[in-house]
Amino acid sequence: MREIRAALWAVSAFGVAYLVAGALRLPTLVYDPVAHATRFTANPPLLSIRYYGDLLWACGAGVCAAALASRSRGSRPVSALTGAALSLVALDVAFYLSRLFARV
Repeated sequence: MREIRAALWAVSAFGVAYLVAGALRLPTLVYDPVAHATRFTANPPLLSIRYYGDLLWACGAGVCAAALASRSRGSRPVSALTGAALSLVALDVAFYLSRLFARV
């Protein structure tokens, strides 16, 4: 049961970090395919790809949350953690779809 709780905390942290990194434009790893260059910046050029940097932020947050959750003796119900994790993932999907369709 501890592993399930740690995994759910990791998914929740992943969802929050992925959303925050994109919404707040945190400094992140950016790949510019035109210049074939990788940079660490908060203001990427127009044709650059932020996905890899945002994914690194989210994976780092997920790993940290899983490590902390596996050491804690929290007694939150698994159903509440599952609901929170799925809600955060749905919020991420809605946020990025809104940005995608706003440009059309």
